[in-house]
Amino acid sequence: MRRHTQLLSRCINTFKVRFSTTSISRADTSDLTYDSRAHEIASTAKGGRDRYYPRISSIRERSSNGSVMRVPAFRKHFDHTDFSSLANNRLDEDYIVEGRILGVRKAGKGMYFFDLEQDNTRLQIMATNKLTQMEIDKFNQMHGWFKPGDYISCTGYASRTKTGELTLKANKPIELLTPCLLKMPNKLVDKGIINNNRVLNYLVNPASKQPIIIKSKIIQCIRQFLIQRDFLEVQTPILSNEGTGANANPFKTKFKDTEIQLRVAPELWLKKLVIGGFDKVFEIGNNFRNEGIDQTHNPEFTSCEFYQAYTSLEELMQLTEDMLMEIFKTFGITIPNGASFPKYEFLPTLESTTGEPLDDLSFDGILKYYNRLNLPIPQGANPTSLLNNLSETLLESLSVTKHPNTPVFIYNQPEILSPLAKSSVVNNIPISSRFELFINGKEFVNAYEEENDPQQQFDKFRQQQENKREYGDDEMLIPDWNYVQTMKLGLPPTGGWGIGIDRLAMFISGVERIDSVLPFGNLRDVLKQ
Repeated sequence: MRRHTQLLSRCINTFKVRFSTTSISRADTSDLTYDSRAHEIASTAKGGRDRYYPRISSIRERSSNGSVMRVPAFRKHFDHTDFSSLANNRLDEDYIVEGRILGVRKAGKGMYFFDLEQDNTRLQIMATNKLTQMEIDKFNQMHGWFKPGDYISCTGYASRTKTGELTLKANKPIELLTPCLLKMPNKLVDKGIINNNRVLNYLVNPASKQPIIIKSKIIQCIRQFLIQRDFLEVQTPILSNEGTGANANPFKTKFKDTEIQLRVAPELWLKKLVIGGFDKVFEIGNNFRNEGIDQTHNPEFTSCEFYQAYTSLEELMQLTEDMLMEIFKTFGITIPNGASFPKYEFLPTLESTTGEPLDDLSFDGILKYYNRLNLPIPQGANPTSLLNNLSETLLESLSVTKHPNTPVFIYNQPEILSPLAKSSVVNNIPISSRFELFINGKEFVNAYEEENDPQQQFDKFRQQQENKREYGDDEMLIPDWNYVQTMKLGLPPTGGWGIGIDRLAMFISGVERIDSVLPFGNLRDVLKQ
């Protein structure tokens, strides 16, 4: 706590040098500063500090006749009320509103205006010595003490000013709930300081809260969509002996003397539940991958995965379209071609784009394909990385060049790219029943018909291990032999689906970096706060 306070103070001192302040209003012409107020509070004996940090119930008790309303509810109730026919242009009923001061303005000898915010909604408060029935000097001394950043409680009448602005006119002295002890900058644009102090950034730049709010609403939409279709929400283990379920490096830790890992995906746990008789399950939560940080990746990220028994790939595509269109509708986003997203089959599209057939997916066959296309072969390449590179360059790019801002399906990937998916042989090539959904070149959804043959799954896990040994690829799927054993109880034909919620929030909120939709930024930012 002490370290955090020192860091915050250093940031504030930096702001004082780096940022200019606006002109000082008449409410600030006294000698009272944030520092002097902080000194005043610090010098107060322990028993007297309650007047600076009172219990909210004690404040409300002093206004026992008032109706407590949150600011959005107050605005909704009175925004269209015509007060002009009422005596004194107001409704003579007491209302109590609370919030944070955004601005203070002194108007005349015995009048203050406060811009109050609560729940991202603003309301003007007007306080006068006449309506509060206070002697003017005492009124000014009390109300001149307040500064932007303070949290206050206001009791008064609903009314409008002469300019027509909805206002709560205080008929009792404004009460302090919590003081702000540090003066905040008027502007904050330095990315380094923003990343090191997200709390201050949210206070100074309220618009930066919007991607966080959008992400929360997306989660609500997804949850509601699935629950309406009788899915059961569950929470599977985050800590286990192996972080299986995706091609990724896990974080490793210990439980006493036992080596354990943070999950990289909930997939295998959720499929075990389907085996256990839970036919429709989903989980929204965080996953952890000990990998790099960039614009769209963070070691800790949020996803949703669902699994539904007796579901085909075509049905998964339809569910995807229905869900995303419902989310887009919630945020007023229009998608070209409506709810029918473009679909491209992996190998046929690759061949039609290049004019070259790809009928040999061995390592040598793929290398020869690269040579025919005059494509550079990356150092340390393996069959999986080469196919992924072809997909990224020639297929995923279609969501940028031909279908910008539109979800695009790429389906029927080669089996080697999908070790957990059901597969079949097409033209002598093993093809998985899988699709990925891309928007503007970024992957949003990964889904497939799940492999439910335990022997096939065993063989695919073993092939992953052989590929890891042969090519040194650390991103090969970590086998879960316990899962294979559980499969012997019987996994019905099942459709599995996962979406990156952070990326969807980025798309809808229009931000370019994943740290904008993470409340405290990426892992590097978190470690500095």
